[in-house]
Amino acid sequence: MVDGITEKQREVVDYILKKIKDDGLLPGEKLDTEISIAKNIGITRATVREATRILIEQQRIYRVKGSGLFVGSIGISNQSGRFHALSPFDYQAQKHGHKGVRKIISVSIMKVPSADMAQALRIKNSDQVYKILRLMCFDDIPVALEHIHLPVNLFSSMEFSKLEISKYSYIEELTGKKVQLRDQNLTALNLTDPDIIALLKLTENDAVIQINETVFLDDGVPCEVNIAIINTRLFPLKQNSQRP
Repeated sequence: MVDGITEKQREVVDYILKKIKDDGLLPGEKLDTEISIAKNIGITRATVREATRILIEQQRIYRVKGSGLFVGSIGISNQSGRFHALSPFDYQAQKHGHKGVRKIISVSIMKVPSADMAQALRIKNSDQVYKILRLMCFDDIPVALEHIHLPVNLFSSMEFSKLEISKYSYIEELTGKKVQLRDQNLTALNLTDPDIIALLKLTENDAVIQINETVFLDDGVPCEVNIAIINTRLFPLKQNSQRP
């Protein structure tokens, strides 16, 4: 483990790692507070703080000032100094021995497709959006298809290839704000659209989950409406709706 670790610190480390495993916590998901951990184990908070420092150094967990402890390691910061944990998609890919791959299939600029979407994005019915079709894969195995809608008035120009690296990092880079909240609605359905069936390499009437989500920046401004079709046999759904 670590040279010089005390038995009490080891007890805390083992407790946290077992909690992550037993609760199936993914990167980015919040852990108990240090006070709560100390109370549950019957150990001083100072000992818990030293033990969490060890796990942070090992990149098992990370700390966000004012928010607490989270599963995973801190990744590369963007220009505004904000950080990103390994995403649930990348985590699931690695868990299955694959690399998470994002492929842009098509890009277009169009009038917002519906009044409901215009309302969700707080734009006029006559305003335009970027419509981006993005395929999410484990190596070359498709697991999800995203229909991404971004308001043109919020993003005057875009390098769409950057969405093959990290959508939220790029949105934050363009806006200078943090992606904070995802409001999601999930629906089970059977596939009938031949184009989606072909892209996901499934068959007609296969069961999938459709996620309709609106994504908000930290100032409350909606920045995206995403309609995603998920093959949950390959990509189990369990992720935070709010980022630390």
